[in-house]
Amino acid sequence: MSVADRDEAQAQEARRARLSWLAVSLVDGRPICDLPYLQADSLEYRLMEGTTQQLRLPYDCLPANWQDATLPGGVAYILTQDEQPVWGGLLMGVHEDLAGTGLELKVDTVETYLEQCPTGELSYRGQGQTLIVADIVRRGAVDGMRNCLATEYEPSPVLRNREYQDTDDKSVLSAIQELAGVDGGPEWGHWWRMEPDGSYRCVIAAADHYGSMEPVTEFDVSQMTGFSLDLDASGTALANRVRAVSTADGDTRPSSSWVSYEDPSRPVWPLSYTPSTSIKDVATLEAHARRRLASRRTGTVTHSIDLDLLSAPRLGVEWRPGDTVRWDAGGAQSLLPGGASGMARVIGYRISFTGSWTLTPILQEGAVEYE
Repeated sequence: MSVADRDEAQAQEARRARLSWLAVSLVDGRPICDLPYLQADSLEYRLMEGTTQQLRLPYDCLPANWQDATLPGGVAYILTQDEQPVWGGLLMGVHEDLAGTGLELKVDTVETYLEQCPTGELSYRGQGQTLIVADIVRRGAVDGMRNCLATEYEPSPVLRNREYQDTDDKSVLSAIQELAGVDGGPEWGHWWRMEPDGSYRCVIAAADHYGSMEPVTEFDVSQMTGFSLDLDASGTALANRVRAVSTADGDTRPSSSWVSYEDPSRPVWPLSYTPSTSIKDVATLEAHARRRLASRRTGTVTHSIDLDLLSAPRLGVEWRPGDTVRWDAGGAQSLLPGGASGMARVIGYRISFTGSWTLTPILQEGAVEYE
């Protein structure tokens, strides 16, 4: 190996050392052990949605206390970059095959826990919608539950009434997802953080708008490993006349009017859809129809921006899901007019460890502004 190759290999190893896995107790968040050989092809996070990942722990790299670190339902795995958590999930299943090379691990984000916790009896009258989200989570999934979860919220001027009955068998997750789905509803997400005592906590936070409204960072061409743009009009991706309906209440079915976008270059592409079966208010359905029209009136535009994981703006430090970001693909402007630079809100991300390590922000559909 030449001196240049050796130096490059050492530099690459130093960069990879910035990423590390650890197992922590789901009871108190205290580290159980480092897992330097834990393997993942990819990881994904989305605001207000759960994801499931498959990880592997080679047999010949098991830590001495591997049984403590592989307890389903009792352990969380956290990936850190320079000691800052960038992804975390709960170990929910272990598969051992003696003919294989390691343990196969099923890891879910925290939403799987919220789905199992019932709301019980709860009543809110004229309460801020973000407080309601945080309180549902706190009372149903944190207080008395012997775990390392916590809640936060930004006060909201939007006041709502909500009733939850124990006989409804509604989960914490379904309750806060339903509340988030109403017109002008709150948003929420989760993030793992390290506490001053060295333990880790999963924080579920609620806000009227989760993240920044203005760009907090920029992805430039020097950090990109790939950039692509897809325009789609298939299925219901294109709709320039939209109606929102709910389920029938007796002989009456609540419905919005048809709202339209006049596009002389295309025929009418209609869409009638049901945003929720529980909506009875026509004004709420009108708002849903307008929002769907705004995101579908010219079809969907999907940007794929692949970034080098270790040279991109730091996830969890310079930006998080919910934030608005700017990008500039430089010389691609002549090939993709209007699409190679702009800004949009990030609603999630994917990390791929196949080949080069890449970070792909997931941009909110219909929320792109070109520059």
